[in-house]
Amino acid sequence: MKVGITGASGYVGQFIVRHFLQRGYTVRVLLRNVQKTKIFCAPDGRFEWTCGDMSNDVVLSEFVDGVHAVVHGAYDHLPGRYRGGEGDNLTGFLESNLNRSLALMQLAHGAGVEKFVFISSRAVYASGHLRGNLQEHSAAQPDTFYGAYKAAVEAMVSAWAYQLHWHAVSLRLTGVYGVVNPLARSKWYDIARAVVRGEEYSQGRNATEVHGDDVARAVELLLHEADARGQAVNCSDRLVSNREIAEIIQSISGERGPLPPQAKAVSPAVMDCAYLQRKGFRFGGVGRLRQSLRELVEAVQKEQRSSQ
Repeated sequence: MKVGITGASGYVGQFIVRHFLQRGYTVRVLLRNVQKTKIFCAPDGRFEWTCGDMSNDVVLSEFVDGVHAVVHGAYDHLPGRYRGGEGDNLTGFLESNLNRSLALMQLAHGAGVEKFVFISSRAVYASGHLRGNLQEHSAAQPDTFYGAYKAAVEAMVSAWAYQLHWHAVSLRLTGVYGVVNPLARSKWYDIARAVVRGEEYSQGRNATEVHGDDVARAVELLLHEADARGQAVNCSDRLVSNREIAEIIQSISGERGPLPPQAKAVSPAVMDCAYLQRKGFRFGGVGRLRQSLRELVEAVQKEQRSSQ
């Protein structure tokens, strides 16, 4: 199977590309900058790229030609901002993300692409006041433009799936962690660097997280499960705090110092991952968290030594 992946050099995309290459798929990525192909250690003959961006129908047509499935994770936003990524240009934001996602879907379906997975977000649920579990069947009630755009594409994914009997699925992600390239983009990099340097990290925060490798495994599962068609599937592993992260990093590095404070805000609602659980899917849990943090600490320590 040849899989086309948008947003391949982004945070989540890197995990998806690596996973599919390791699993023996042929992967075609859509990249604005060909230099970013250097991120991936790709075997000869199983890695292709289309140079361009989502704004060009000719580029998208070339990208989808001959692929069996598309995983759409591209997201155009202000640097470092997901919610609020529209800045002061909402019209441009919707054109780049909502309209161009729909254009990609139409071109993919027209080209005979058999399967389509849209990378969505827990932002389709209202944030802040929600407590308890967020069910997959619950109505989307976004309170940000980011969440609204994701919910709108989800609705079109469902419509394409049921009206045209297309294997189109949405995967709703919580926060994603893991070591990426460049290292400084990795989640909790700033905490690891502070601990390694013996500095204080003062931001207390609770959040739900999932490792990028688990995301990639979930994407592969959805491509192959016939009853996934038209579904919006939750993907979230566990609730963690910055304090817990710092404690684990200290235990790995052997460093000691002040820990971040306990978060004062009420912990966020947890996504119920009923579909994946029914399929026997198992998240990495604390074991994968510790393994990923060890990888992060070792990379930060190496970076620290090279800068001295």
